[in-house]
Amino acid sequence: MGKRRLYELAQDHGLTTAELLRRLEQAGIEGKKPLSTLEEEEVEAALAQTKSGEASGDSSSTSQGPRLAPVERLLLWRKLRHLRKLHEAQLKELAGLAVELQRLDSPRYQELAAERLSEAAKTDEELIELERQLSPDDLGGECPKCGLHSTRTRYCLRCGEKLTGRRADSMSVPGALVAIIAISAAWLLGGANLGGESGSRPAAVRTPVTRGARTPARPSYESVVAIATGTTTAVYHSPSDPSPFAKLPSPNLDGAPEAFLVKQIVGKWAYVYLPVRPNGSTGWIRLRHVRLAKHSYRIVIKLDSHRLIVSHGAKTILRTAVGVGRAVTPTPSGLYYITELLKQPDPTGLYGPYAFGLSAHSNVLHEFAGRNGILGLHGTNFPQGIGTDVSHGCLRVSNKVILKLAHTLPIGTPVRITRA
Repeated sequence: MGKRRLYELAQDHGLTTAELLRRLEQAGIEGKKPLSTLEEEEVEAALAQTKSGEASGDSSSTSQGPRLAPVERLLLWRKLRHLRKLHEAQLKELAGLAVELQRLDSPRYQELAAERLSEAAKTDEELIELERQLSPDDLGGECPKCGLHSTRTRYCLRCGEKLTGRRADSMSVPGALVAIIAISAAWLLGGANLGGESGSRPAAVRTPVTRGARTPARPSYESVVAIATGTTTAVYHSPSDPSPFAKLPSPNLDGAPEAFLVKQIVGKWAYVYLPVRPNGSTGWIRLRHVRLAKHSYRIVIKLDSHRLIVSHGAKTILRTAVGVGRAVTPTPSGLYYITELLKQPDPTGLYGPYAFGLSAHSNVLHEFAGRNGILGLHGTNFPQGIGTDVSHGCLRVSNKVILKLAHTLPIGTPVRITRA
């Protein structure tokens, strides 16, 4: 009959290539690969030799259990992809928490880390169980020679190397900790920013710099800022509403007074932009609960060209490159404003010497390190990322630039973020 490739012979006999290779090994024909050739008579003899053993109960076939229906298999694969994405996100969040724990040593972060660690371990168990349902444990894995990952064969489909099989045990809590530490260490050494970049307020900021708006030389002003004077600010949908729909505390979690960019003043009321979700939220507040400041500064950020432009009145005072959010965690477009200026305890750390909190929130990450996905503008210890899509949503500039901005921009500076 002549020689033919093994994967073709497997198809002729209604077997998978992996099953045929296993049967050949049982018959003493070892070291073969899917593209290897054999005489058809030799293959027939090997299959006949192993037929009795298969009929009496092959351990591999019995371990697989009944075959899954195509629709059921498709649904399981979809669930598997979802769980893999969820697990990756959980490990990244835990890596961020590891960084925050190192810097803050807060009991709240320790509790949160323990909860997230338990959730990640549970997801990992579900992943392993799904993988076992979709293919036997001894099938698939990463090729030790070329690195190709396969799931339904015992041999690499690229180079033919025998695979060692997938992991059989779920991730233990110590194992998860090792993975988290590895991720956080890699990100820290590589300069990726975890805490603020994930969409949270820049963390470990213990010295809020509270100052009102600067008084520019121009006689007219472009922006009005309202700074809360009490411990809470009631926000109404309309001045005629009998009760507020929200009450915002002041100072905020970082110790800075709550600030609002004023859109309109009518009588004893101010219509303001709010530093809450969803982005662009507005409401009415009473003027007697705030003090007003005025200025003419503004920032424009162009995401596609990675440019940050600062203006004072009609004059452009700064143009510089800026690092923005990656495709999976993009920086949202819109009109926002600076809510706070935070001096960092380590000027050479992740956020540089200063970090501005913004009224913007990530549209992807709704919680990170116990915060609400708030974005920031800050320095960095990884200047190579400036001018690229590098962050989890925050905006990165050089430490030299953030120092200049910290001594120039007032609270309430409008920040317009556009694509072009």
